[in-house]
Amino acid sequence: MEKSKKGKNRRVLGGVIIGIALLLAVGLTSLFIEKIPNGYVGVVYSPNGGVQEDTLGQGWHLVGLFDKVTVYPVRMQTVNYSNIQVATSDGKSVTIDFAYNYSIQPDKVVNVFNKFGPVEIEEIEGSYLRTRLWDAGRKAIAKYSVIDTYGEKSSEAAGDVQKIFAEDVRKLGFNVNNLTLGVPKPDKSTQAAIDKRVDAAQELERKQIELKIAKAEAAKKQIEAKGVADYNDIIKKSISKEVIQNKWIEKWDGKMPKATGSNQLIQLPIDEK
Repeated sequence: MEKSKKGKNRRVLGGVIIGIALLLAVGLTSLFIEKIPNGYVGVVYSPNGGVQEDTLGQGWHLVGLFDKVTVYPVRMQTVNYSNIQVATSDGKSVTIDFAYNYSIQPDKVVNVFNKFGPVEIEEIEGSYLRTRLWDAGRKAIAKYSVIDTYGEKSSEAAGDVQKIFAEDVRKLGFNVNNLTLGVPKPDKSTQAAIDKRVDAAQELERKQIELKIAKAEAAKKQIEAKGVADYNDIIKKSISKEVIQNKWIEKWDGKMPKATGSNQLIQLPIDEK
């Protein structure tokens, strides 16, 4: 009985040891496996060996026990920044929202890591890239008046901001495109000045339209008057003695007038030929 009990204890102990071994094996294995999402590249860093030049592509990878992996996007990402304050050429302060797309060149991700260290890409977007965009916006918007940023030149201003921003960050490995500007948000005094100018422009446009309408009406009346004059002239030239005599005959009922006296007689048109 005692021997059977000892055998049972050994089996239980063996099962526990095997279970612990399996758990340790799974835990240790997980430390050596790293998953890189689709559209990202991983940079491997080790406290002992530093940054590895070979990066990790999409999928599962075995890494060293003490290795750390930082991932960077190599497919297009969209970033939105709110309330970037800049000044226009006429000294007005406006707040603008920016949006742009970017990606990192796959062969430059190690450079990005060396520049910023093992930080998340969102931190780079919110610090370095935001600062560089603000600087580009400050330089570009300074060439446009506040009215320009509202009107047809807003797209041109966005193009200038993108050009400066893209050239600035390209050397580090960032590709930037499709930058857009939101509607500027000026302070109260600037908004009042804008409203005044807009009202003046609308009034000028209204008067110009009214002037065009008046000119068109005058031209129409002139054409109509000339048409009437030309018609009367044609009628006048078309009336001859023969026409008058024919009209008189068409209207005469064949009866002679009853009135007497040479002064009372109606003279028939006589052909003088």
